[in-house]
Amino acid sequence: MKKISLFVLSAFIGINLNLFSQEDSEDESSESAADSAISGSIATPQSAPSGSIESNPLVLLVRSGAVSLTDALTLGLAGCIELQESFGNLDVSPDVFAATLKVKGMDSFVAADHQTALTEAATLANSLLTDRSITSTTDLPSSVTVDSFTASGYNIAFVNLLSKYGAIGENGDALVAEILTGAMNDTLYENGDLLSKPSTANYLGYLATYTGGASFGDIDSTSTVLDLQIDNISVSPGANIVLGSSTADSSVEVSSLLPKAAQDHRGFRKAHVIGAAKDMTVSGNITFTNTNDAEDHALVLGAADDFMLSGSNLTYTGSNLALGAGGTEADSMYLVNTMITTGGNLAAGTLGTLNISTAEFNVGNGGVDSDSDNVYLYANDLIQVNGLSFSGSRLDDVYMEAITVNLNNVSFPSTADVILKSRDGTLHFDSYSSPTVGGVNLTNVKHGSTVLSSSHFDGGPAGHIDSTISLPNGKSAVKIRKQY
Repeated sequence: MKKISLFVLSAFIGINLNLFSQEDSEDESSESAADSAISGSIATPQSAPSGSIESNPLVLLVRSGAVSLTDALTLGLAGCIELQESFGNLDVSPDVFAATLKVKGMDSFVAADHQTALTEAATLANSLLTDRSITSTTDLPSSVTVDSFTASGYNIAFVNLLSKYGAIGENGDALVAEILTGAMNDTLYENGDLLSKPSTANYLGYLATYTGGASFGDIDSTSTVLDLQIDNISVSPGANIVLGSSTADSSVEVSSLLPKAAQDHRGFRKAHVIGAAKDMTVSGNITFTNTNDAEDHALVLGAADDFMLSGSNLTYTGSNLALGAGGTEADSMYLVNTMITTGGNLAAGTLGTLNISTAEFNVGNGGVDSDSDNVYLYANDLIQVNGLSFSGSRLDDVYMEAITVNLNNVSFPSTADVILKSRDGTLHFDSYSSPTVGGVNLTNVKHGSTVLSSSHFDGGPAGHIDSTISLPNGKSAVKIRKQY
C-alpha cells in the first residue's frame, strides 16, 4: 500500500540524503546584468589561484544557474571570495559552492567557530555530489553508511549544506531544523538527535514536513514494514546519475550490497539506495543482479528531482525494487515505453506527477517460496497512465494513490486485488481527457477480460465504492477509497 511507496521517501529522511529541487537558470539578459552589477564593484579583478573558481566567483555562480542574480547580490562578493580562499586549490563545483555560501549566511553560523567544519563539509559534499554514469558494477560510487559519519565532514554543517544544495527537497530547511539541534561543528556520529532515532519509524513524524503534507494513516504508521534500522541503509550517491548505455545492454551486480539477511527478522532487513541529488535517467536496458532473491531487502533507485525512464527496460533479479522522485512538478517521474521486471515487489513514488505510458510491470520472479508480490504506485499530485499492463505469476495486490488518479488503457490481471485511492474517493468513467480532480478516473480499464463501467460497482458512498466483481476469496476485486 502507500506505506511501501512512501517508505522510499521516509528511508531517505533517515539518512539525510533526500530530495532536490533545482533552481531555474537566469536567461542571457540576466547573466549580462549580473556581470555588470557584480564585476562593476571591482576596479581590477585579481587572477584566481589554479584550480579555484575565479576571481569573481559570483559571476560564475550566476552563469551556471547555481544562484539567481537577486541571490548573488544578497550573498555579497566579499563573503564569496573569503569562502573561496578557504578551499585553497580545491576545485569546488558551482552548486556546492553556492550551497556552502548560503550556509555561511545562516544566523546560526559563527565564522570563528564553524568555518573549519563548513569547509570540511563542503569538501565532502564536493566528492559525493558528482555526476555519475553507471553501466557496470565498477561504476557504482562507494557506499555511505552511518559508519561513515566518523569521517571528516560529516557534521551538522554538512546536513545544512545538503539542504541548501537542494538535496533534501523544497522543505529541507524546515526538516533539518525539526530533526537536528546543536552547533554547525557538531559531529553526526555523536549527535544525540540521530542516536535517539535508530529506525526509519522514528522519522515518520517528520514525513508531513518533508512531503509538504502527505503522511501515513494510523494503521499504516504502525506497520513493521516502516521499521528499518538506519544502520542497515547504505547509499551510493551522485549529482546527476545516468543508468545504462544507449549503445549496449548493461549489468550491475549488487549482491555484496544486499546479501541474504542473517536472520528472518525485520531488524536484519536492508536497503541500498543509488541516489541522485539531481536527476536520474535510464538511457538503455539495464539489469541489476543479485544472487539473494529473498524478500529481506530493497534496491532503491532515487532521484531528488526527476526520474526518467523512456524506451529502456529495467530489471532487478533480487527481490524488491523501489523507484523514487522528489520533484514536485508535472514531469517529476516518467515510466514510458518500458518493461520493469522485479524478483519481488515494485514500488514507485514521486512528490509530483507519476506519468506512465505503454508500460508493463512484471513482478514476482524471484524465490519460489516467497509471498505473493505487489505493485505500489504513489504520487503527491497526479497518477497519469496511458497504457499499462501487469504480469508475473505471483502478482497479488495493485495499489495506486494520488490526489487524482487518471487511468486509460490499463489491464489489471483477474487475480489482482486492486485499490485505487484519491483525495475524494469518487469514481468517474470515460474522463481521461478531462479528469475530475480529486477523483478516480477510469477509461477503458479492464479487470481480467471485463471492461469496467459504473454497472460493475455497488454505488457506495465516496471513499467506499466496491466492485461487484469478486476475487476467488470472495472479496471485491476493485476498491475505490479516499485519502486520510
